[in-house]
Amino acid sequence: MLKILVSGSSPLDEYVRTEIVKRKGNMKELVVQTLESIFILKNPTYITDDDVLICGAMLFEQFKKLKVRGNIIPLRVQTNDFYKALVEASKFSNEVNVINYQKEYIQTQRNYINDGHDELDHIFKIKVNQYTYRNKEEAYELVRRLHEEGQKVVIGSGLVVRLAKKFGMEGILWYGKESVGLVVDIAFNILTAKVAEQSNQKRQNYILENFREGVINLNVSARVLSINNHAIELLGLSEYGDLSSQHISEIVQESEILEVLSTNKVVKDIVVSYKKRTLLMNTLPIHVNGSYNGIVAIFSDAETLQQQENKIRRKMNYKADIAKYQFSDIIGQSDQTIKVINKAKKFARSDSNVLILGESGTGKELFAQSIHNESKRRNHPFIAINCAAIPENLLESEFFGYNDGAFTGAKKGGNPGLFELAHNGTVFLDEIGEISLSMQAKLLRVLQENVVRRLGSSSTIPINIRVISATNVNLIEEVKNGKFRMDLYYRIAVLNLFLPKLSNRKGDIPLLVKAFTAKNYPAFMPLIEEVLDDVVPLLEAHEWYGNIREFENTMERMFAYIETPQQVTKKEVFHHLREAIEENSLLLDEVNFDNSSYQEVIKDMETSKIKEVLEKTNGNKKEAAEILGISRSTLWRKLNEPVKTK
Repeated sequence: MLKILVSGSSPLDEYVRTEIVKRKGNMKELVVQTLESIFILKNPTYITDDDVLICGAMLFEQFKKLKVRGNIIPLRVQTNDFYKALVEASKFSNEVNVINYQKEYIQTQRNYINDGHDELDHIFKIKVNQYTYRNKEEAYELVRRLHEEGQKVVIGSGLVVRLAKKFGMEGILWYGKESVGLVVDIAFNILTAKVAEQSNQKRQNYILENFREGVINLNVSARVLSINNHAIELLGLSEYGDLSSQHISEIVQESEILEVLSTNKVVKDIVVSYKKRTLLMNTLPIHVNGSYNGIVAIFSDAETLQQQENKIRRKMNYKADIAKYQFSDIIGQSDQTIKVINKAKKFARSDSNVLILGESGTGKELFAQSIHNESKRRNHPFIAINCAAIPENLLESEFFGYNDGAFTGAKKGGNPGLFELAHNGTVFLDEIGEISLSMQAKLLRVLQENVVRRLGSSSTIPINIRVISATNVNLIEEVKNGKFRMDLYYRIAVLNLFLPKLSNRKGDIPLLVKAFTAKNYPAFMPLIEEVLDDVVPLLEAHEWYGNIREFENTMERMFAYIETPQQVTKKEVFHHLREAIEENSLLLDEVNFDNSSYQEVIKDMETSKIKEVLEKTNGNKKEAAEILGISRSTLWRKLNEPVKTK
């Protein structure tokens, strides 16, 4: 709290308070208090180091002898104010009595009033008498005597003026606007400096206590100037109470820490052990005018740093809220590819849920991200979840979040789930066919009611999301076998997107070869352009069971065999490519692939969707074809053609 204390006789105290009020300005919390001098003399400790005290010269001397603390500012009579007092006094008498504390005023100001009494007598046409007093008693006796001698007017301090009025005399206060204004200006300069000092101190304390690391600030003698709570916790110093001014060796055990601090040198990222903790320590020596003035030590808990690093790594590598692919990133010019891209773009304009069907490696997430980035939700999160990668016991908390204390090990304060984070955006559920029936029921409730309930919470949180799902299993068959809920299937499969496998769009292979080379092996581009026509037939003849993933794996292996694009013949490239393909074939020959199974999945899904739409249109094939985005002839063919198998 900022305080200005005024001690002096009336009317001086009122003059000072008036000037203070004029300057108070933005110091709204400033307290202005008038104190009797006798109170301060009896209670000198009432004045604190931060207080500013304005008083007369006599009190100033008395307060100094008592070693009163605070910033004491004595009033000093300014020459102009003294002249004004003489002018005022001359109105009452041609003989004026100037009474000062301890010393005669005119003698102490001889630099300003060169010729003393005679000069003043001549200018003001008055006689000036000077008197001094050493205490209140002497002042009282002096004024009483002057009254008995018939004197009419005195000039002096508030005490003198008050005594003069008591004896019926005229008392002129010689502290005017200039004298009072000067002392008040000094007081406010001190207060302004204190405000700045307090502000800096608060800033330093705030920084120290909100700094994630422990900080100890030592002076040149290795005594504690400041220490934050993090340092006290890390070093186990809570038992010592107030650590200010304690020597570091008195509170920190013999250790690497003391050894480092004793060097007074800059130390960066040194690992030290202390009280079963592993700490990372940094030191920064402080030099003032070239001389060592102390040292600042910063401590970090190694375990916490590792956790933070892991968190940063997860965030840097976590693609959950970013959809980086556009339709322009999808490589292909075949009819099959163009058709599926155009259909996906139509789906992007809708806000209905989409089910993407395709073999592994056909680009399901690529299409999901492209649909999101083409949709009205493009500026909101895209949360990708691999349902098969999350353990069953963690799936619910990952999907819907949890409250503080919901289970053992739950993060303090709770954690929002991925569906909650996706609000106004898109959730991509990859490998949706892998989730359990119990989890399917909870997911269905979220999609029906558009709310999530965190684990351990009794309230629900509204969400607005679009769901794009993907699978490489026959969900219709799963529904028939009781492994997938029919009602959930109809929720996620409002729109169906069937991605062709690479073997069905071999016209895209030349583009895929060029794109892969340009992205990963640009130095090989001239070589690939030269041999492309020779190697494409070999690539087109292969059955790409792994689709794009197998294709990229094969290309990667081929480039590893070639090693350098210099001095390589077409024959060598062809040989290395065939070798790379054959290695894949050797591995895949042992796997029993049912080539017809996926086509059956697609056929079942198409037929089921067509029948569902026909039911809604009461059998109107034209209207159903328009809803599905196909011609009537295509609709008729899909309903009647048998599944083609190899």
